[in-house]
Amino acid sequence: MIRLAEPIWAAKEQQQTNQVFFGQKATHLLTRPDFVFFVDGVGSNLNQEGDGAVGGKSKIMGRGSVPREKATTNDTHFTLLEFTPATGEPIMCAVIVEGKSMKPEVVSGLDVFATRLGDESDPDFLVKSTSPGIIYTYGPSCLSQGKDVPCIVCNTDSGLITFKLMVSFLKIMDELELVPRTDRLKRFLLLYGHGFCLELPFLQCINNPDLEWVVCIGVPYGTFYWQVGDSSQQNGSYKMALTKYKES
Repeated sequence: MIRLAEPIWAAKEQQQTNQVFFGQKATHLLTRPDFVFFVDGVGSNLNQEGDGAVGGKSKIMGRGSVPREKATTNDTHFTLLEFTPATGEPIMCAVIVEGKSMKPEVVSGLDVFATRLGDESDPDFLVKSTSPGIIYTYGPSCLSQGKDVPCIVCNTDSGLITFKLMVSFLKIMDELELVPRTDRLKRFLLLYGHGFCLELPFLQCINNPDLEWVVCIGVPYGTFYWQVGDSSQQNGSYKMALTKYKES
């Protein structure tokens, strides 16, 4: 890491630019951004009450009628996490759904309107039916180290992250060899200041030399200074995209 004499606006490749970006000016430049990782959790709910309307749509109704749409009012909380190095390309996505157990179609995703390619009697039915636009859509996959990394889907009673899940995510990244290991460099992970980060089992885990990760816990208050993805522009885009998806 190189400390700058004066803060600058830096582009993705860390070169100085006159363009003003969202966030803060850079005070340091990373020499190995591929060894610096961030993870941000976004909590959401499938309940459509209070979603509001997304602009750019018109509805035709009879005079004196009020347009209405069917909407689900059941609470189903989930948390979406994206692991991203400082280079900007996501390497793994995880979804935590609310519930004591999960049905297989929750993990795979199920588009009931998609065209079925054959039936379950075909030994290759699952392979043929797995991809966006087909019956089993699955979650967003990431391309990392030349590998197609599937979306990790799991559950908790509340739909929130726990220290056990975070440790399991790091182990999955190690098992898939998504992050290179060297004796000279340490892999650095910056976590948002969630309550699980301060639980004793998690603190003991990240201080275990066998984990081979340097974990930094961000201050809970003031995340707008450091938390990747925590901006009104990105949060607003995410909420609008989620609202459109729930309407479809």
